[in-house]
Amino acid sequence: MEKKAFFQKQQKTISEALAGAGKIDSRLSLWRSLAFVLAVLALAAGDDGYLWGYGAGLAMLVLFVFLVRRHGRVRQEIAGLSDRLKAAENFLARMEGGWREFPADGAEFLREELPQGQDLHIFGRASLFQYLCLARTAGGRERLSEVLSPFPEGREVILARQQAARELARDKDFSLKLAGLLLALPDNHDLAPLAEKIQGQEPEGLAYAIARQLRYALPLLPWLALFGYLLGALPLEAAFALWGLNLALSLWAAGTHGEILVPLLEINHALRGYEGVFSLLEAREHKSPYLYDLRRHFLGETEGKDRGLRASEGLRKLAGLSERFLYRQNILAFVLLNALFLMDSHLAAAFLKWQRGAGRQLSGWLSALQEMEMLLSLTVPALTRAKTSLPVLLEDSAPRLRAVGVESLLIEEGKAVGNGADFRGESVIITGSNMSGKTTYMRTLAGTAVLAYAGAAVPAESFELSLLDIYTSIQVSDDLSKGISTFYAELLRVRQMVEAAEKGKPMLCCIDEIFKGTNSADRIVGAKAAISCLARPHILALITTHDFELCDLRTPQGEGLRNFHFEEHYENDKIEFDFKLKEGRCTTTNAQYLLKMAGIMAS
Repeated sequence: MEKKAFFQKQQKTISEALAGAGKIDSRLSLWRSLAFVLAVLALAAGDDGYLWGYGAGLAMLVLFVFLVRRHGRVRQEIAGLSDRLKAAENFLARMEGGWREFPADGAEFLREELPQGQDLHIFGRASLFQYLCLARTAGGRERLSEVLSPFPEGREVILARQQAARELARDKDFSLKLAGLLLALPDNHDLAPLAEKIQGQEPEGLAYAIARQLRYALPLLPWLALFGYLLGALPLEAAFALWGLNLALSLWAAGTHGEILVPLLEINHALRGYEGVFSLLEAREHKSPYLYDLRRHFLGETEGKDRGLRASEGLRKLAGLSERFLYRQNILAFVLLNALFLMDSHLAAAFLKWQRGAGRQLSGWLSALQEMEMLLSLTVPALTRAKTSLPVLLEDSAPRLRAVGVESLLIEEGKAVGNGADFRGESVIITGSNMSGKTTYMRTLAGTAVLAYAGAAVPAESFELSLLDIYTSIQVSDDLSKGISTFYAELLRVRQMVEAAEKGKPMLCCIDEIFKGTNSADRIVGAKAAISCLARPHILALITTHDFELCDLRTPQGEGLRNFHFEEHYENDKIEFDFKLKEGRCTTTNAQYLLKMAGIMAS
């Protein structure tokens, strides 16, 4: 499999690069320690009267600083390679079944009013979201959840996403790099509160105003006093008194400075990761209009405005401010930096300046990043499945769904069985024995439709459909806290479908084991009524049942329902399924065999 071979090769290449970087890291760690020790010894020799020691010690200190910086870059390289290796391993896990252990499963997006999320395994454990999600930010995951909707957006919007996702999927190396860089961000990180908090408004307070206006002059005065002392014009105490004044002023304004600067402390650990992601997105040119417009946001080229900062440049400046504020958190650093330079005042002024410039672009950068995370997630089927195709969105106003060899994305390739479909606005009864594949087939069609409406490639030889609102009644259970039985819960789901049908929009309705929560006599009566309400030209209704009586139902117009079935066969006293959809009604049952196999019924 070409796609799997690509990620396996990347896994090997990155692992080798990591091993090489690890060796360099060990050597640099040793060399910097040695340089520091030699610097101390050389300076000690100079202090003992060996003048060469001062020169050698200074040289060793310069070498030490160089090695520290070089070591830091190697550590960053190792971190980047580790993230990229993890990204390659995650792609392979999707091909080999390990994706079900990914922490981001989208369970937070399950909604009681949208049962399709659970019925079609869109969200939650072993869901479409868990398989697809490459987003690391909270906003990116929210955006992915929005496009994985049972209610499709406009055709042009979907096609634009489809084109963008296809372009990203064709560049596997870029997609892998981006997925790796995103892993450098904290899991489910959210910069949106910062974007809302920073307004660039000038704080109030006398101490803050004095420090802001005199932040250059006041630090200069102690040094002038020290120069006066050297000339014999001033006492040394004057310089120390002025340094003390600077520190006192900083303590007086600490409350206002803290309010301004505290966001820098909250986000420090994430900013360099964002800078790396933005740098990659700025460097890559795209042909898709969707991706082209997103890149313009990162480049600061928004429509109708003067060119602003690049996103990476803005985040680099913010990261620098954050790191300086972090260094000054040490009490000794606070005293020295504020006494000597009024550091807090300079940081506050620089951060407010950043807010008035780059800060106003931050929300746009974040929105564009969330779109990129969503689009990158939509590339996953094309990157991890050997058999995929771009779904065709039909312009038919009536329901239409045609598929060849469609498989469930949630079943490992090679184990999934492809099936076909060719349905219009009609009611379809699907019968079959237990475990024969009825529910899986229905979920596969509806879940693949959700993928198609999101803009992703789908696991099928071909998949064509019109825009259909999807309603489901599959995973229905009682609710004791509300006094709702299983049967009544089913009624509520069907009522939701009937109410939606009144609006006249094309619909796909999937009902599994219709009215299984009641007795067979009431079930038949209820099913007849439900099918009668849903038998409309703008509705495609797929209904599974064990009740063969439903196979003979007719619509209010007198038309017979289409029947399909799944079946089983027996080999060596074992039950076997081929999971292939066949025309007509089912003629076999397996409940007694399963009861015997479970030891509940005598052979």
